[in-house]
Amino acid sequence: MMVAAAVRRGASEAFFIGPQVQRCLMKITGMILPSLLSSKHSNSISSSSRSSSSSSSSRYKHENDASSSSFRNIDDALASFNHMIHRKPLPCIIQFTKLLSAIVKMGQYYDVVISLSKQMGLAGLSSNTYTLHILMNCFCQLQRVDLGFSALAKVIKLGLQPTIVTFNTLINGLCKVGEFAQAVELFDDMVARGCQPNVYTYTTIINGLCKTGEAAEAAGLFKKMEEAGCQPDVVTYSTLIDSLCKDRLVNEALDIFSYMKAKGISPDIFTYTSLIQGLCNFSRWKEASALLNEMTSLNIMPDIVTFNVLVDTFCKEGKVSEALGVLKTMTEMGVEPNVVTYNSLMYGYSLCTKVVEARKLFDVMITKGFKPVVFSYNILINGYCKAKRIDEAKQLFNEMIHQGLTPNKVTYNTLIHGLCQLGRLREAQDLFRNMRTNGNLPNLRTYSILLDGFCKQGYLGKAFRLFQAMQSTHLKPNLVMYTILVHAMCKSGNLKDARKLFSELFVQGLQPNVKIYTTIIFGLCKEGLLDEALEAFRNMEADGCPPDEISYNVIIRGLLQHKDESRAVQLIGEMRDRGFVADARTRLSEVG
Repeated sequence: MMVAAAVRRGASEAFFIGPQVQRCLMKITGMILPSLLSSKHSNSISSSSRSSSSSSSSRYKHENDASSSSFRNIDDALASFNHMIHRKPLPCIIQFTKLLSAIVKMGQYYDVVISLSKQMGLAGLSSNTYTLHILMNCFCQLQRVDLGFSALAKVIKLGLQPTIVTFNTLINGLCKVGEFAQAVELFDDMVARGCQPNVYTYTTIINGLCKTGEAAEAAGLFKKMEEAGCQPDVVTYSTLIDSLCKDRLVNEALDIFSYMKAKGISPDIFTYTSLIQGLCNFSRWKEASALLNEMTSLNIMPDIVTFNVLVDTFCKEGKVSEALGVLKTMTEMGVEPNVVTYNSLMYGYSLCTKVVEARKLFDVMITKGFKPVVFSYNILINGYCKAKRIDEAKQLFNEMIHQGLTPNKVTYNTLIHGLCQLGRLREAQDLFRNMRTNGNLPNLRTYSILLDGFCKQGYLGKAFRLFQAMQSTHLKPNLVMYTILVHAMCKSGNLKDARKLFSELFVQGLQPNVKIYTTIIFGLCKEGLLDEALEAFRNMEADGCPPDEISYNVIIRGLLQHKDESRAVQLIGEMRDRGFVADARTRLSEVG
């Protein structure tokens, strides 16, 4: 079975770029594919995200047979092109190809290369396979894969034969724009027509499958790659290892790592960083430390990404002193902290409510010349809100706007939550309105925060009006909102509305959880409706939502408070059989 079979489920059969591409593909599949060029013609593939900043690095480099000229800058290259294009007779196409290749290597002038190619055509120069590959690559880098396929049509029209480079470029282009299913289809078609993929082709597809969560399919293709006699390289192994770590399958990633080394493939910094991150996520510090030592013993020095993984993990676990130890080590090794490092440390301090230290770090970051981003401000604002220093949080909010940064939903939600926690509902409402005015539409989290604020302060009428207002938008209420309202209704003795809301859950297609069941059971017990409470309690299990320790304690306490000892004793026995224990309030009711 072809690899595409797994990916094609639910995917469109047509290419996103329309019938033109399909026609090109039909032409390709009708041709006899030529023998392959050397893999060194492969274009660049982006590796998986290496850090919380989501930066990518190219693992393969574009090369041409002819060594390209070097230029100091783009102006130097353009001057050389202008000189060449006005020479009589014109230099051969190979010389122009070298120049275009040199510009491509500068990494940002893809549109310039396309423009120069047009001028070459107008000057009467006939494109060769290399020139068209460069052009195709530029289109794909600019995320215009449709035009990349147009370049393919030109290859065919000129009587030139597509090569492995042709397919690699287009497959990579499709992956670049997220069209992984179509990339796999092109890969399968290429194989079916007898064109043998190389290590770059396989790695590109494996990377695409990993990005779409198809780790099992990626592993299957990895196996087929070896069976086909194409040996995976460090990039292939690292891509698979990184994906497994991100899927929290660290043991499987370690198995691949051991297999990789047994095959004589030396891991690189990306391999080690992915594994260290995966191990740190499970607090497997000893193994992470061993890998770090192994890495340095092989003269693979940790870079900023590796250090940031360690700093971030320590901070998320509240181990700020350990994170500071890592910071000290990295600076001693000549690796300077960046915005990601500072953000992680600020988060760690905020988690421990050491907001003063977090602010000092923020100021140090600015002194070092780093410009804080919205995320940096959000961390500090959250820290001040947790410390109930809401006015300072508001000052930071105004400061970030003054710095030209636009608050996002997280910023608004954090501040609104902080204001609601302190009962400053009027200010929270003002900020809610300000959010809408500035085009930052509230999300479900925003509504839930404000709803909870109203309910906790006893403004149930306002809560209901907000709930109804939200239903008139594109948003649909979620289980959290229903739980907030049902709890507020039960607490206030308004069981009628609580029941109505609870019944509405099923109409909305929402599955009740333990929390909302326990809430409605509490309300029913409070009103002495014990039979109905017991029915709801039994319905929990039937709905695939088994009662927990809190549920048992709530209903037993309700039964005891209404002198229904026989049924209470029965449930106490059942609760103990399940390994649950009575809490202090239940034991007190039992004694009473």
